[in-house]
Amino acid sequence: MAELRFPNEGSIPEFLAALASPEDTHGALAAAAVAAAMGASLLQMVAALPHTLRDDELTALVRAAAALARVQEELLETIETETAVKLFAARNMPQASKAERAERESAIQLALRAAADVPLEIMRLCGRALQHAETVAGRSARAASIDVELAVTLLETAFNAARSNLEAKLSILTNSVHVTLIGEEIARLSRGTAAAADAARWVVKVPAA
Repeated sequence: MAELRFPNEGSIPEFLAALASPEDTHGALAAAAVAAAMGASLLQMVAALPHTLRDDELTALVRAAAALARVQEELLETIETETAVKLFAARNMPQASKAERAERESAIQLALRAAADVPLEIMRLCGRALQHAETVAGRSARAASIDVELAVTLLETAFNAARSNLEAKLSILTNSVHVTLIGEEIARLSRGTAAAADAARWVVKVPAA
């Protein structure tokens, strides 16, 4: 199986080759995480451009850039999460007896819940990055508006991809309470992310005074 490693242990071409492999089962999530990390990086770049701002505005920009750097690191860490291995192991547990089948099903459900945590975390991180996008957009030069818009689009697209992945997993989880809680969080994160993306885009499109 091709191994997704990016960027700490592998080059971009190696990552793309692994992503193209039909053997990998979580390539879409890895692509979403990297797309979101690229969006966070673009916002960091815009925040680092020369600015003529008041001290309080510069402080807000520095804080936003630091938060975005942390988000980027955490997004890339999600790629290394080996939930697929746990699920594979659970599905290969013995099932000759009723007790073994029950133990196997319990292990599968635990592995599926762990697997659902990954797209949910990517959604949370995308939302967090978009919360800082408005801060960066409102204090950036007009020339950087394209960079901000691309960053917002990457983060929003990554969020939607992770949400679709998570919603597909919910149909095979048997704990209805857990599924309901995840559904509520999906709705909350979706509302917050859409509002943050719209706010950042609106700031970018407002003509400079």
